[in-house]
Amino acid sequence: MNNDEQKIFNSYANFSEINENLDPVGKEDKDINNDGKVDKTDRIIAHRRNIIAKAIKKGKEEAEEKQKKADNSLYSDALYIWDFLLHKKKYSPADAIKIVNLAKTSFEHLV
Repeated sequence: MNNDEQKIFNSYANFSEINENLDPVGKEDKDINNDGKVDKTDRIIAHRRNIIAKAIKKGKEEAEEKQKKADNSLYSDALYIWDFLLHKKKYSPADAIKIVNLAKTSFEHLV
């Protein structure tokens, strides 16, 4: 066995030892760090996990809300461009520039 294979073997052996000490899935207990006793460190770890879970949930909700706003904005921009193309209304040069920029940004969002 070469040096790399030995490192892989040792890593797997260490992982197997760690795995044996873990609680089975669905049968977790209050001893989170698996040191054999329930103490302050277990409460700290549980509290930290709860805070992280809440932050992740809040981040997902904010990202979803931001995406909804972007989708609605993109939809209204598309309607504005469609109205321009369909009715061929006479727009001012400023409106024409706005339509071109909207089309550009809309295309960038799609790609």
